[in-house]
Amino acid sequence: MRKGIIAGVIVLALGAAVLLLVVNLNALIRRNKDYLIDQAEQALGRKLAVGEVRVSLWPGLGVRFHDFVMSDDPAFSAKEFIRASDLQVNARLLPLLRGRLQIKRLILHNPKIEIIRDEKGAFNFSSIAAEEEEKKARGEKKKRERAPTPPAFLVSLVDIEGGEIHYLDRKERADVAISDIQLKVKDLDFNQPFSVELAAAVPSGKRNLNVRARVGPLASGTSFDQVPIEGRITFDPLEFGKLKAAMPRIGSYLPAGLVLSGTLQVKDLDLKGTLNNLALNGTLEGKEAGISYGSLFQKPSGVALTLSLDSQVTKKALSFKKTNLKLHNLDLRLKGDTQLGSAPALNLSIETNRFGLEGWEKILPALSGYQFSGNLETRATIRGAVGKGAAPKINGTVSLENVSGKLAQLPKPFRELNAKVSFTGEQAQIPDASLRVGESQVRLSAQVQRLTPLALSYRLSSPELRLSDLQATEGKSDKGDLLKNLSSDGALKMQNGSLSYQGKVSSTEGSLNRINYKDLAAGISLENKILNFKNLVVKALNGSLQADGQYEFAAAPPRFSLSSKTRGLDLRELSRILQAEGGKQFQGRLNSDLKVSGRGKTWEEMKPTLTGTGVAEVLQGTLLDFNIAESVLGGVTGFPGLTSLVSPQIRKKYPAIFTAKNTEFKELKTQFTLGEGKANVKELTLTAADFAVRGTGWVDFNQRVDLQSVLSFSNRLSADIAGSAKEVRYLFNDKGNLEIPFSLKGTLPGARPKPDMSFIGRQLQRGFLRKGTEELQKRFLGPKERSRKEETEPTPEPKRRDRRPPTEELIRKGLEGLFGR
Repeated sequence: MRKGIIAGVIVLALGAAVLLLVVNLNALIRRNKDYLIDQAEQALGRKLAVGEVRVSLWPGLGVRFHDFVMSDDPAFSAKEFIRASDLQVNARLLPLLRGRLQIKRLILHNPKIEIIRDEKGAFNFSSIAAEEEEKKARGEKKKRERAPTPPAFLVSLVDIEGGEIHYLDRKERADVAISDIQLKVKDLDFNQPFSVELAAAVPSGKRNLNVRARVGPLASGTSFDQVPIEGRITFDPLEFGKLKAAMPRIGSYLPAGLVLSGTLQVKDLDLKGTLNNLALNGTLEGKEAGISYGSLFQKPSGVALTLSLDSQVTKKALSFKKTNLKLHNLDLRLKGDTQLGSAPALNLSIETNRFGLEGWEKILPALSGYQFSGNLETRATIRGAVGKGAAPKINGTVSLENVSGKLAQLPKPFRELNAKVSFTGEQAQIPDASLRVGESQVRLSAQVQRLTPLALSYRLSSPELRLSDLQATEGKSDKGDLLKNLSSDGALKMQNGSLSYQGKVSSTEGSLNRINYKDLAAGISLENKILNFKNLVVKALNGSLQADGQYEFAAAPPRFSLSSKTRGLDLRELSRILQAEGGKQFQGRLNSDLKVSGRGKTWEEMKPTLTGTGVAEVLQGTLLDFNIAESVLGGVTGFPGLTSLVSPQIRKKYPAIFTAKNTEFKELKTQFTLGEGKANVKELTLTAADFAVRGTGWVDFNQRVDLQSVLSFSNRLSADIAGSAKEVRYLFNDKGNLEIPFSLKGTLPGARPKPDMSFIGRQLQRGFLRKGTEELQKRFLGPKERSRKEETEPTPEPKRRDRRPPTEELIRKGLEGLFGR
């Protein structure tokens, strides 16, 4: 009981003492208010204004200045640097009892602070207490001569509660409003590092920033990007749009072309260093952020993005000690560094998980339209300069597993692509890759001798390659084109932006345009946009083809040339390939030698430009639905005097000529030149069992024909015809062969031969005239021996004379009456 009374008395005594102290202090402060403010102004170098001043006991003994105002440095603005509802200054008790004022804590309630950075990089708060610092520096030499005198104010802690900060950076053109501030600054001294704890809304409506850091020193004139800092930041969320509006120059710290939008979450990001040389360790969450870098990279909001950093950032380099990037379904681990500036270079180690390719077209626009799926995995190092024609060296592997996609050059998607690409410096190797395009299975191996500019050699094979899988087909006939046991090897390289290629291709058998072939082989080269194929050989149509050619892509229109040899080709099948109605009239085996050149992309463009020469022969052939001998003789039998030219007995004796539907021949030969849209036939000969045809003329590419020919019958058939029509002897040549000139004009296959009736009439007229003359000579002069040659040999047309013998004149008039001349 007694102890309780004693304790109560002590408490009352202490309370009374404290109350007395507060009353005395309030009185002391009121009496010395102006002095205290004057001392503070001298120490801070700023004008101060306060309202009511009271002693406070919590938290700690101190003084509260209501309506506190501190002016700004006139060099920066005429506004207020700080305006607060009250400023609480807590002093240390023991020094105060000894007559010295040491400030333990400064607390600002609901302050509005104006921070300004000028064009030279100096802050408006840098001049606070600057005069005291100068005095301290001048007295440095006298420290040993007298006891040190501490400054009037030593601040160990500054608190701001519920404040606002307006930051105006005239150098970087930034204007940032920070609200809802909770700030604690410990050991505040601009010449020494001090601690900062900050929570604020930047630049947002609700608190999103938390900072714990050691900052400084902040020497006068120090550039903001050179201020040392060490601490941890949480920024959730960071709104890029508002940040860019408040700090337009922030883009200058980003690579050119990089655009940020949306929001980013910065979680427990540790910082150490300066903005010019800053170590970062923490996590960035960017699912709701939009990030684009030109047309190369465009991450939309909603795509997963997590960046775990352990990096060093400077203006000249980025260093990644251990960085992990998770983007979409990619998990990438990165180590190394990147040199920035005018000579960029890479020294990176990259490792990824096995990730799917689906959805990446939304992030990498270059992949748009390819519809990629499947898996990809990478392990590689990248070292060397980049840009201005330089390329880094790559060592490592890229693995593709069950990849599918669609290429604009292919009518059908490819699938089941499996490959492993091994990079070794400037080289790469694909030991064995496989894929399917439509129904075609393809295997590929390649050796890349140089990545930039590209140079490689390859080998490709396919058991069955369907051309309809590689190129669009216009008709059903193309869909069956198939190359079996296809093999190709060659070399490809890029030089000065131009592609060159040299290689070989072969196929044991297959089908092209419904024509079966065997043993296809060719050498192919491409140089300066000129395609050459040499020694193209193939067995087809029961024969063979050999060809060399050239195609100039760069020419306008493209130019081409072709030299070919065919031996034993089935002409009927060939004409079916060419889809030529006139060609369908032929059967036989074709041998030809052709040299042709021209210009154009389509057949219609090519036709008028074709030039060249050729020789062709058809052996054991047939003209279908066309009996040339019957057609020619049929036109002659209507001539007066030749109505019974071919008797029934002769027709029966020679059925292949007079009753057959077709014309069978042993050989057809022709020499021709190409030009002006047609083939000019220099010499054409057709040889059959009992007749032959010789001719010249032309055939154009629209199947129009104009040939002048002579049909010549064998001696046996000529004699049989002359036996039933003696007048036909007047059409015999000097070798005893019946010859009938004819023309073939029109459009194939409808064109039909027409005998030269004018020539036939002249020959018969001469024959009759000679016969009449001989009869008169027999009557008046007696018989005269004539050789067979003289009987059959046509006589030249007699020259005009002013006077004719009477008998000859009578015969001539009689013949003219007979023939209507």
